[in-house]
Amino acid sequence: MRTFEAAAALLLAALPTSAGGPVFGRAPYDAAGPPQDRISVSIDASAARQILDALSEDKLKPGDASALMALDAVRRQIADSGQPDSQWVEDFAAAFDQRSRPVTFDLRSIRLARDVWRPRLAALVQNLPEIERQASRRADALIPADVPVALSARVELTFGIAGLADHLVVERDHGPVIVVDLGQALASALGDEPGGAAVTDLLSRLAAAETFRAAWAAYRSRSPAWSENSPVGPAAPLLRAVAAQAPVALFAYNKDFFPLATWLNGPMLQAVDSLNQDANVLLDSRTPLGTRAEILARLRSAGLQRDPALAAGAFLADGVFQKDGRDALLRALAAGPAGLFRAYAKASRVKGSNLPPLLPGLESTVGGQRPSG
Repeated sequence: MRTFEAAAALLLAALPTSAGGPVFGRAPYDAAGPPQDRISVSIDASAARQILDALSEDKLKPGDASALMALDAVRRQIADSGQPDSQWVEDFAAAFDQRSRPVTFDLRSIRLARDVWRPRLAALVQNLPEIERQASRRADALIPADVPVALSARVELTFGIAGLADHLVVERDHGPVIVVDLGQALASALGDEPGGAAVTDLLSRLAAAETFRAAWAAYRSRSPAWSENSPVGPAAPLLRAVAAQAPVALFAYNKDFFPLATWLNGPMLQAVDSLNQDANVLLDSRTPLGTRAEILARLRSAGLQRDPALAAGAFLADGVFQKDGRDALLRALAAGPAGLFRAYAKASRVKGSNLPPLLPGLESTVGGQRPSG
């Protein structure tokens, strides 16, 4: 997400405005209905504050690194790194030594910028109630109401997560623990007001994304429509993967990129085209088994090997939302994997919709039949 935010900061400056104000910003995750009190997000900044306090000392104090390792967030980031506790101790000491370089946990960059981080963190802590409220509301916005879902997520703020990730997730039965590296997560917002709207939006969206991911998975596991009405046939894995990913992927986009069909029309055309091509190949009885296997493998892959067709999910979901509203999108999500395709196909047929069409009849392949024509 950090990489996306950096690119977003450049693109947002070029977005046009109208005389009446911005002509963007209608994000589905901000279209919350009446409060449901189903999902809650709490944020703990104690690890970030204690790490920053320790790194702000004039000299390395013996025992500080070990004391910090008792914090839950630090324990989780050490476990996630796969490194021994001693590596945390070494990298903490390296933050105070100009001749040393961090190996796994980059705490030196935080120490060097400690005079910047102290007021920023203080302002952020003051604004935590609003970030929690916004994250809870956003995570709840796209969960249909027909299946009971209750979930509590805990966000732990820290510094120095290994690698380039801005957060890590620890799954629990009653809700995830999301450990957020402020140094990475706020890298694209260092010029913004510490307690301002941009920082609030960024952190609440990150927390909401992972909270929603867990809530959406719980919803699908309990929804009869997602089991009884699941697509069958050669394109079924593709349809299910895209539909399951669709609402989650919406959170990857800053609110100012909505409607996606307007501000990201090129990527949308490419994603829907990839979806149509994959579907066409899978539905063709002449397609070799090896080619089918390659497509299905890409659906399960991560990173650069991930099938580009999966990116279509966010565009389909936003297309339904922008044309027919939140209730229509919730009905589509509640109808099972095929529901989103049916709703999008309907929306794309409206004159002037600016939505690229699906493979003709793709929404009718729930029964495994190849589209006619």
